Amino acid sequence: MRIPFLALLALSFAIMATPGHLPAQLPAAVDRVLTRGDSAFIALRRDLHQHPELSGEESRTAGIVARRLTELGLDVRTSVGGYGVVGILRGGRPGPLVAYRADMDAVRSDAPDPAGFSSLTRGVRHICGHDLHTTIGLAIAAALAADRHELAGTVIFLFQPAEERAQGAEGMLEDGAFLPERPVAIYALHTAPLEVGRFATNFGPLMAGHDRVLISISGNGDLRAVADSARAWLASIATVGEERRFQPAPPTFVMVQGFPDRPTADGIQFGADLTLASPAVRAAVKARSQRELPRLGREGVTVRVAYQEKAIAGVTNDSALVVRADRAIRALYGDAAVDHTTTVLPAFSEDFGAFQTEVPGVMYFLGVNNEAKGTVGMPHSPNYVADEGAILIGARAMTAVLLERLSLR
Repeated sequence: MRIPFLALLALSFAIMATPGHLPAQLPAAVDRVLTRGDSAFIALRRDLHQHPELSGEESRTAGIVARRLTELGLDVRTSVGGYGVVGILRGGRPGPLVAYRADMDAVRSDAPDPAGFSSLTRGVRHICGHDLHTTIGLAIAAALAADRHELAGTVIFLFQPAEERAQGAEGMLEDGAFLPERPVAIYALHTAPLEVGRFATNFGPLMAGHDRVLISISGNGDLRAVADSARAWLASIATVGEERRFQPAPPTFVMVQGFPDRPTADGIQFGADLTLASPAVRAAVKARSQRELPRLGREGVTVRVAYQEKAIAGVTNDSALVVRADRAIRALYGDAAVDHTTTVLPAFSEDFGAFQTEVPGVMYFLGVNNEAKGTVGMPHSPNYVADEGAILIGARAMTAVLLERLSLR
């Protein structure tokens, strides 16, 4: 996830208490692995935190993931879309195929690391929580592997590289991550500045997507005048001002960020990145762009439009899956543990949405703040600190969600 605006998300949720205990709603063998392994999972997270790797450089992390999955008896593929790792856990009983994604990469940061187990790689840090994401994914795999004979179906674990460049999910898909059989659903977590023990999601759009429109103007007429008209048209489709970048957005949200002219052999080329809040808005903007922009041409000037959908897909949850997943999490932690956003987060995105274009899926925000300790898990903040109690909480919750979906035939 890119850009640190999740703090505003926290303001839109009601305050809820951290669970004071861990109700035993999971199969005993599964829960035992998670609860008894908590200290080992924390140690793993700290090791990953001390050895962060940038997008496209996740060789060490991928090696750890592959080795642990192999030790658990999963079928493992490596180098999937870069340093991606796929682990397949086959249950002892028939059932559906479901998927779980965890991203692995870190980001550049020269700020001092406030954690007591600081990064040992100068200028690179885990300040988006991907070290927790990877650890939670491995914890889930360990728990389900311990009870594989009772597992009804198959779980495919996707450990994704290059999320911060918004390239890893597409790369894994292009490299056959879902082959030979497509899962029926996919799930993921992302750390957020909510109090530890809290989860949040949404029915439908959760994070805005990003499209790109490229405009080519050619001919022997007044190219500059037509280019100015095209830029004015792009500005006109923005529904809000730039300040919306720092606020949750309504579902009709569109933000336009233009990029400079580039001379071509026969004219001018330029365009814009469009931040879009929903599939319906995407469809409307694309149709308008392809219909109206070419009409701006005049005598001697031609306007051509290339529209790229889902340069970053955004995150759009399957509402039916949300209902069932909410139920599984609330069975563990109570009704107040899960809340829903009422708006779409516009100023950044997450390439988990690329997987959701292939199969229905759900992403949850996982609270990692600890008000009592004064720590805030604001992704990409230089002072990012995650409460490690969220590892066990998140692993138990998503294990329950996977088991719930596997229970459907």
